[in-house]
Amino acid sequence: MSRSIKVRVVQAERGTLSTMRTTGATLSPVRESQVGATASGKVLEVRVAEGSRVAQGQVVLRLDPANAQTALRNAELALQQAQVNLERAQRSTSGSLAPLQASLESAQANLQVAERRYVEGQQLFKAGAISQVELTGLEAAYNQARAAFDNARENLARTQRASSEDLALLRLQVQQAQNQLAQARRAVADTEVRAPFAGVVVEIFVNPGEFVSAGQRAFRLADTSQLEATFRLPPEEAATLPLGTRVEVLYGGNSYPATLRKSSKVPGTDRLVELTAQVEGSLPPGASVQVRYSLSLAQGSLLPAGALRTEGRNTYVFVVQDNKAVRTPVRVLGDTGTRVAVEGVNGPVVFPVPSSLSDGDAVEVVQ
Repeated sequence: MSRSIKVRVVQAERGTLSTMRTTGATLSPVRESQVGATASGKVLEVRVAEGSRVAQGQVVLRLDPANAQTALRNAELALQQAQVNLERAQRSTSGSLAPLQASLESAQANLQVAERRYVEGQQLFKAGAISQVELTGLEAAYNQARAAFDNARENLARTQRASSEDLALLRLQVQQAQNQLAQARRAVADTEVRAPFAGVVVEIFVNPGEFVSAGQRAFRLADTSQLEATFRLPPEEAATLPLGTRVEVLYGGNSYPATLRKSSKVPGTDRLVELTAQVEGSLPPGASVQVRYSLSLAQGSLLPAGALRTEGRNTYVFVVQDNKAVRTPVRVLGDTGTRVAVEGVNGPVVFPVPSSLSDGDAVEVVQ
């Protein structure tokens, strides 16, 4: 009777095979801006040094404001002139309309009197108290009074229309002068180039005495309160890391949590996909770090890599069935070097595998 080989076993359980990977990354500010000059002119003063921290709205450099201030004074004078013209026109309009209004009121009163007399004359003519000639005279006086009233009304309306158009034009000129003044004030304010947000002035591109044009870059500003690590991975690995995945940033012997925020999805010329993770913690911008992430390799039956045996192109394990070692072919789905995910096996698998073990050998499972 042959002796049984004593073996230990592991249970093949379904699960996901994962491994930890690391790759190099560079830290950069989440928010960075090349701040341009907001006006043209000579640089009078650079108020901060490179590496200085500035608050939002703080003046970083000043340009010569002489031309802008002259334009501002001219705009103020232009507005005053436009306002004087408008006020003068308003007074003139009021003065010219008053006599016409008075003439209209007088003509209206005359018309009412002439109309009343004409109506009374008609009644008297019917009663035989006045002659036809007298009635005709009253009618003529009534028609003359109506014509005078119509003329006075037309003169007033025509003058009102002309005055209204003139005043509207002058009001537009005042508004235009106000707009020019506001623009001139902005131009003076633009001679002070300010930080658009709080951060560190990383680099200054101009010096006192130099002439700069509007839009020309003046300094580089970075918000170092939030940093991101940018790294590149093969597409198949990047596809397993959805946005929101937690990773670790390793720097100076410490680990800092980070969250994946961006992925280019499309490989670059190096056939790698660029990913960006936002880092939690105080780290120096520009530092080279390591990003550690968990990579899911496969789903299958999980086993120690040492449980596998190969023969040619065939891979197999020994499964214990009825106290015998049964050679069972498997297909490897993933391999971390120490653990594997396989397909084709269930139940207890011999591990470690004795060198003398063969298919069909009697075995005794020990703890």
